[in-house]
Amino acid sequence: MQSNEITMTILLLIFFPIILALLIKFKILGYIIYLLPYILRAFSRAKSSNTSYSRQNIDISGIEEAYEILGLTMDATDDEIDHAYKELIRKNHPDLGGSEYIAKKINAAREYIIKNQGTKGR
Repeated sequence: MQSNEITMTILLLIFFPIILALLIKFKILGYIIYLLPYILRAFSRAKSSNTSYSRQNIDISGIEEAYEILGLTMDATDDEIDHAYKELIRKNHPDLGGSEYIAKKINAAREYIIKNQGTKGR
């Protein structure tokens, strides 16, 4: 195994300067270095845009928890759900100094109620 490592090291030491010289000769290295921040930013955006509430570990374990997050009882009407949601999100919105996690939890709770209760008018 050591001979394989030595061989790979020798090949790397021989070919790395040649590849580097070719990249410099054809000005490809400069373009790669120039574009690297944009490429990395695109990868990070793609990674973050693929997330949703459930993928960010903001799971609602049950309908009771969803109602509890909104501060409601199980017999709440659609108007009460909307009013409670709007009040909580107004108080906890990240743009107004609130916590992003709490805002996501509130959104996830409302979505859970809407999807699992089949509330009227939605």
